[in-house]
Amino acid sequence: MSRLKYALIGHGRRGAGHLSTAATLKDSFEVVAVCDAHQESAEAGAAKVGTKAYTDVRKMLDETSPDVCDVVVPVSLHHIVSCYLSRRGISHNVETGLAPTLGLMDMMIADAAENGVKLQTSENFPFVPVEQFVCKLIKEGVIGNVHKCHRLFSTTGYHGLAAIRCRMDANPKAVSSIGHTMPVTPYVDRAKRDFNRENLEFYAIDFDDGGLGIAMVGNKNGCLGRNKLVGFETCGERGTIITNGNQGATGGETVNVCTDEDLRNGGRAQTYEFQREYSDSGTLQRIFVELPASLGGTVAWVNPYRQTDISETGISLATMLDGIARAVREDTQPLWTGEMGRADQEMVIAAHRSIRMNRQPIQLPLEPDPAEEDAFDRDFEAQFGVHPREDIEKALQVNFKAR
Repeated sequence: MSRLKYALIGHGRRGAGHLSTAATLKDSFEVVAVCDAHQESAEAGAAKVGTKAYTDVRKMLDETSPDVCDVVVPVSLHHIVSCYLSRRGISHNVETGLAPTLGLMDMMIADAAENGVKLQTSENFPFVPVEQFVCKLIKEGVIGNVHKCHRLFSTTGYHGLAAIRCRMDANPKAVSSIGHTMPVTPYVDRAKRDFNRENLEFYAIDFDDGGLGIAMVGNKNGCLGRNKLVGFETCGERGTIITNGNQGATGGETVNVCTDEDLRNGGRAQTYEFQREYSDSGTLQRIFVELPASLGGTVAWVNPYRQTDISETGISLATMLDGIARAVREDTQPLWTGEMGRADQEMVIAAHRSIRMNRQPIQLPLEPDPAEEDAFDRDFEAQFGVHPREDIEKALQVNFKAR
């Protein structure tokens, strides 16, 4: 098996990006279908890549028999599409967050395992080129053993927590959180999302090696004149790595680290900037830093897509899609398994439980809370008129349609 037959399910804002990236990965995929509940959207996506358009997932699978599906539908439907694909024996990549509750994620993971298919969480953040390079610097011991990470960001906690887990290279054992909500004048952000409240949360994550992760998340998105407050600092025993906390931001990253001589003279670290090398056509070739020989000399991350026109901001998604392709071809684990996606969401859910319990630490791992599961089920059934778990095919039939 070389090129895999790829089908996209959900051609919205994110789905369009997935489709164009999959079409670029010609050695990995043959795009055989685009499926969306809205016929115009499905047809628009299919026309871009010269393939078939569908509005019915079941019909698409029957007629095109894809090897891999890419699920980019609203998060409340992730478990429905994922479980249906698993029961049809089709491996798949699912956008983040994996699902809204622990029980739904456990259902997805169990269905994939029982049916022998690969389930990958499309957690792009740890595979952003800068993140890959940072983890290489850490693994090569440039700043010494890492004991603390903190990240300030405007949205979506699980992305930052996934990156913190990679940088810490340890398992989270407890989460404490502070939350605050305030009303704001209604506005629409750049992603066309409506807001009338502003949320802010601070997480403190204790790791099993004694390390500490701190993350700030909210929904302010740089609107209403707020400081964007993005930043990511990783603290090791002899230095610090500083990068931007935003997945799409590049530039200005540094390693601030002490040589042995610096340690003997006040411990004042020297600053070494990340550098980028590009091809004549503007494609990123590598990210590197020039360090003193005693700290490792030149350390570099080389772009595996340097022969393509994939931009730096597109490399992480390409890496994820190639990851599910390789897992299927070689019968290996995906880059970011369903269990790993669950672990990211588990920290967010633990933080919310901590807020409800007056900032008390919540121990990990977590078990599903029947009250949380029931609340999701009631809301889902009230909105769609069908139970979200009892009959997956019926739930798919009711929900995957234009509204």
